Amino acid sequence: MIVEVYPSKVKGTIEPPASKSYLHRAIISASIAKGTSIIHNVIYSDDVNATLDIFASLGVAVERYVDRLVITSKGIDSFTISTPINCNESGSTLRFVIPILSNQQEVYFKGKSSLMSRPMHIYEEIFSYQGLTYKKQNDSIVTRGKIKPGKFKIPGNISSQFISGLLFVLPLLNGDSEIEILGTLESSSYINMTIDVLESFGIFIKHKKNRFLVNGNQSYKPTEIFAENDFSQMAFFSVLGIINNDITIKGMNFNSFQPDKVIIDAIINIGGIVEKHSDIAIFKRSKTSDFTFDLSQSPDLAPILSVLASKSHGFSRLINGERLKIKESNRLLTTYNSLKQMGVRIIMGDDYLEIVGPNKFRGGEFDSYNDHRIAMMLAIAATVAESKTTITNAEAINKSYPNFYTDLESLGVKIKYIEE
Repeated sequence: MIVEVYPSKVKGTIEPPASKSYLHRAIISASIAKGTSIIHNVIYSDDVNATLDIFASLGVAVERYVDRLVITSKGIDSFTISTPINCNESGSTLRFVIPILSNQQEVYFKGKSSLMSRPMHIYEEIFSYQGLTYKKQNDSIVTRGKIKPGKFKIPGNISSQFISGLLFVLPLLNGDSEIEILGTLESSSYINMTIDVLESFGIFIKHKKNRFLVNGNQSYKPTEIFAENDFSQMAFFSVLGIINNDITIKGMNFNSFQPDKVIIDAIINIGGIVEKHSDIAIFKRSKTSDFTFDLSQSPDLAPILSVLASKSHGFSRLINGERLKIKESNRLLTTYNSLKQMGVRIIMGDDYLEIVGPNKFRGGEFDSYNDHRIAMMLAIAATVAESKTTITNAEAINKSYPNFYTDLESLGVKIKYIEE
């Protein structure tokens, strides 16, 4: 799909969708628990559907409604694995389910080529150390053997999804376990989110400094849970309000463990005008100054923060962005290429971006690189560009936010859709 986004003045109120990070964790926990769980506030993005489809294929009863999910399971021991586990393009899904579903039989995990090219060496090392089978091929991963309780030493500078994957399964094992983090743990708030969701399902993890202590022989309890709205998606509208015109965003939990809620303080710290009331935040058009932002804890903010830096006055730096290279695209490079094409004064280093602002955005034809956050970044920048912006492979947004363009339209953005 191709979309044309025209320069438009925005105004209005928006409610971002549910956090797909939160939904993954709730769906997995509900599928492991024996009984019926209800998850309120859902969005059926491609990634969320990948997780749902996997557990449905294992025998879990999944009832999908507009505003909620009803999941009924007989527990993890009832899972029947008879087909390849298709994770589509969801890195979270793949990294979460490998330790959960690996069994005495051979289990095939597959997905799109872009997914299988992502680093998975942590599990390979764990499986090898425990004498289990782990074979990574171009289009699949094959495992044989169940993870055993024990002590796991994991570098802190890798994706937190590996740690969450272990935290899902270790409480079920017949023995206690410990995860020791070597160095500084990046994206630590995502671990806190995992622990928070697990507690809702009756699973308890002890976190002491750089260690996670997990008692074995625990069991998941079915529950009713509400999925928080997504700060990662809110960030796009937050910046839109600052660079374009006032926007009200509702339905946010400002006490959330989501790491990307830092976008609010990041905006305030550079002169952005933000008003917070209960679960509402109002972002007002503002003149903002340069900044330095450490991406190690919130890498998903890189594209939209680059747009903010492009419109801020001075020399801004986004640093510690090594993990951007292993997202849906090499997001360090695709952010650089997109903004460079828009006329932004931008420099790319090994793990950083440097931007001198403010800049005017040129319109033109741009590719999303099949990356949902690049597509959304381009659409936000397009609203204040000098001419229309054409985005190819615009359907990439379906990975996390299928209603993104219609939500933009509700704020007054003119968008034209062209089917290829």
